[in-house]
Amino acid sequence: MLRIGVTGLMASGKTDVARAFQERGARILSGDALGWDVLHEPDVRERIGATFGRSVFAPDGSVDRRALGKIVFQDAAEMERLNALVQPVLERRVREAIDAPRGEGVLVLDAALLSVWNLEPDLDGVVEVLAPEESRITRLAASKGFSEEEARQRVAGQKLPPVKGAPRHWRIENGGDRAQLLKRAGEVWDEIERLRSEAGSG
Repeated sequence: MLRIGVTGLMASGKTDVARAFQERGARILSGDALGWDVLHEPDVRERIGATFGRSVFAPDGSVDRRALGKIVFQDAAEMERLNALVQPVLERRVREAIDAPRGEGVLVLDAALLSVWNLEPDLDGVVEVLAPEESRITRLAASKGFSEEEARQRVAGQKLPPVKGAPRHWRIENGGDRAQLLKRAGEVWDEIERLRSEAGSG
């Protein structure tokens, strides 16, 4: 099975690209969905409560990601504290998931933190989705219902290391409309399919 990472900063369009690949037959592994699962683990919730207080919990006892985000995206030190609690568990989950599949097809890992975990050498290729900051702010505000100020804080508060060490590295510039993004995603998918076919016949 070919394993392809899709990464990019928030509101870059990376999940749209991953979904376009899914429509063409890829199996999707969502880092965000795994992150939700990690936040539901009792020991992780307990450590988050001890670190950030009860204000970051919803009435049902689950972690309120928006409330937590208001804290960590305004303060780099608080973000580091959260990452120390969550990322080791999440990284382990992701590595287990990408190591498990066997057989034919394409597994797509949709994960912003891919380069943080140095996963590039463990994948067959990485698709990096790039978009101008102002476009990402506008998209984030529209999709999440954030005020412009909150969207700017979120965008400014996310820093990722560059993609490096990937056997293959595709870049998709998402500065235009959705049709252009999906057209470019289709072109990259054609290359991925050729790569898969070559691997299967080798």
